[in-house]
Amino acid sequence: MQFGSEVRRRRQALGWTLEDLADRCKVTPHHLSAIETGKSDPHLSTIIAIAKALGRVPPGQLLGATDGVSPAAMEVARLYDGAIDDVRDGVIKILRATGRPRRS
Repeated sequence: MQFGSEVRRRRQALGWTLEDLADRCKVTPHHLSAIETGKSDPHLSTIIAIAKALGRVPPGQLLGATDGVSPAAMEVARLYDGAIDDVRDGVIKILRATGRPRRS
């Protein structure tokens, strides 16, 4: 279900309908809906087509591959992606002003 949820989240963040994304990745809206809800597992070719349609997203990101990124950072990224531009700008300014390099 994680793949489908991530596809839906990204599609909605782009302001696209199910039909918009389905058209871009050459699948039916019904099939895409089944993927998003976890009722259907997509073939590798469909995963790649969806990733390309969403703006050349690395397929691994849609599948949950997050090498070296904590769950908290992923949640922040999800919230950031859905925020309006003014909020995004503010978050970046705060992080740059208060962020410190991680210690190894």
